[in-house]
Amino acid sequence: MHKKPHFQYRDFQKIKAQEFEKFFASLGGEYQPYLNHLGELTWMTDIEAREQHEFFDYHESVLSRLKKRLPFHHYPNWQRITRQEQELRLQFRRYLEKRYLGEIRPETARMTPDYWQDEISDEEIESIPITMESYESIDWNKALIGLLAFLLIFSAVLTYFWITGNPRQTGSIIVESNVRGASIYLDDAKRGYADYSHLLSDVPYGVHRVSLKKTGYEASPPSQQIEISGSEPVKVFIEMRKIESRNHGYLQIFADESDSKVFIDNDYVGILQDQSLLYLPRGEHTVALEKSGFLTQPGTETVTVAPGDTARVSFSQKPEFTRTSAPSSKPAGGTLEITSNLSGARILLNGNDTGKETDHVFTDITLGSYVVKVVKKGYSSIPPEHRVALSGETPSAEISFQLLKEFEEVAIRTNPPNGNIYIDGEFRSKGFFKDDLKIGAHEISFGPLPGYKTPSRQSVDVRPNQPINLKVDYFPEVTLVAEITEDGNVRVDNCEVMNGFTFDNRGFSASSEAGPEVVFVDDLKSYFWKFGFAFPYRSPKGNDALKLSFRLPQETGATQKFILKMAAAAAEERYPLAISRKIDIKIKFNGKILNYVYRYQPKTVAEAGGMEAVEWDVSQFVRPGLNSIEIATTEENNTYYLLKRITLSN
Repeated sequence: MHKKPHFQYRDFQKIKAQEFEKFFASLGGEYQPYLNHLGELTWMTDIEAREQHEFFDYHESVLSRLKKRLPFHHYPNWQRITRQEQELRLQFRRYLEKRYLGEIRPETARMTPDYWQDEISDEEIESIPITMESYESIDWNKALIGLLAFLLIFSAVLTYFWITGNPRQTGSIIVESNVRGASIYLDDAKRGYADYSHLLSDVPYGVHRVSLKKTGYEASPPSQQIEISGSEPVKVFIEMRKIESRNHGYLQIFADESDSKVFIDNDYVGILQDQSLLYLPRGEHTVALEKSGFLTQPGTETVTVAPGDTARVSFSQKPEFTRTSAPSSKPAGGTLEITSNLSGARILLNGNDTGKETDHVFTDITLGSYVVKVVKKGYSSIPPEHRVALSGETPSAEISFQLLKEFEEVAIRTNPPNGNIYIDGEFRSKGFFKDDLKIGAHEISFGPLPGYKTPSRQSVDVRPNQPINLKVDYFPEVTLVAEITEDGNVRVDNCEVMNGFTFDNRGFSASSEAGPEVVFVDDLKSYFWKFGFAFPYRSPKGNDALKLSFRLPQETGATQKFILKMAAAAAEERYPLAISRKIDIKIKFNGKILNYVYRYQPKTVAEAGGMEAVEWDVSQFVRPGLNSIEIATTEENNTYYLLKRITLSN
């Protein structure tokens, strides 16, 4: 890139995602987005995707589907973006057209400047990944300028609903279907619309019946019985099948005003331009149209729908007043449809509670400007509000909200059950905590317990509809000691010590006769284990060895740190007849030779000024259950070795 652009990296990703989506959509569905395990999207044909095993089908999120329902899903106005952004988009387009079409489209060529202010190469374009996050965020910034700062702000509200002083236990249902616009009925009460997937919240514990209804379709099965008994959403899939024409027919409606509201059998079914051909059950139906400011003739019409046939009905519509007549006192009205991904959210218009809940259609609403909000306890809405203007030119609008849970249940249990639990630095409980926490990251820490190591701090990410159940074990404090006391006795704590010997070609052998002796060293004025050769009158002589055996709890894992310490040194005394000094000691931890790992070369007493203090992190070698440490001289060694103490602790 010849000149550093003024875009943030995320802006590059979003612009690339938008241009790629637009380009591949123009190819008629031949290319579809596929997702890899890194969360990066690429467009491929079905054949290409089958050959790429690291990619799998990309399924749009609820938020992405919501975005496409909003009236904001559009590409930016070319005249309103900066020249730099225009150049960036054109370079993306030229790259795509050259690679997939083999030539630059005339429109792109016409818009291309004579020179680029900020040129990027094909390699740089390919190196910018389109993440699922950037792809699904297309249009949100452009659509909701000024509101983005509020998208992640969640106001604290109560998450328990109290009825007569007792908490009301509720769950949720995810209703899925193969069609859009089917009405959802829960226990025969309408609860919104199933746009492929819809979440019903605040469903009381117990058995319920779920069914779907849509004109021209029948549900299979007609209904499903489910039971709500926990916080996990219960999924229900109901297939909607097109009804055969032997029981249904069609109704075609003609009128002067295409934005008139249509009523069938006194039920509002939508706007005429969207409902000009209706699929209805056989038999008689009443049809009525309404548009504020217009007189519709006839007021209602009764039609008979025959199986497999199309009935037609016409209405004439004229303004309610002329130059010679006074205007009607009835104000002009419009239609406002408000939906949300969760039913039961209270609808506010211009700050006033309407008494209605989502999903709801306001008919014959006064034309004008409205600030629309929805509120539901324990949830925040995206966007926080919509602003709509209903006028004679645009008398109807459809808006939708995404409701996000602000709190989720978190349960924390300690073992032993008396550890103090702290959340974000604040003491919350002892041994067991269960409550709702605000969505987002929280730090969990724990208080000390005598005889136990305090568990490390943990970070938890609380997410909507994902309860957390955390069990934390306090690991016992482990300290084992094997040493020679000042009076020449062997002292052991939490371990077993065995004397023995080794040969070069075999492992440790316990022995009551051979092994390191306990001796008093005059220069050091203390007692030590003295390692040398095991059998003076044998060939081979063998080597003195010491073995420590101990057990660790079954909970021992990678999170525990264990330190091995030794106080030892090579004596100044060499084996009989040894001409030169050779110090070679082998220390094994569960079969692993530590002096090879840590390159241990013992110092002499003179070099160390006494006992040399050795300390190693042996966390990677410990294991639950039985463990062992072996210390032995080798066939190469010809210098006596003194050991005062060995300890292991966590």
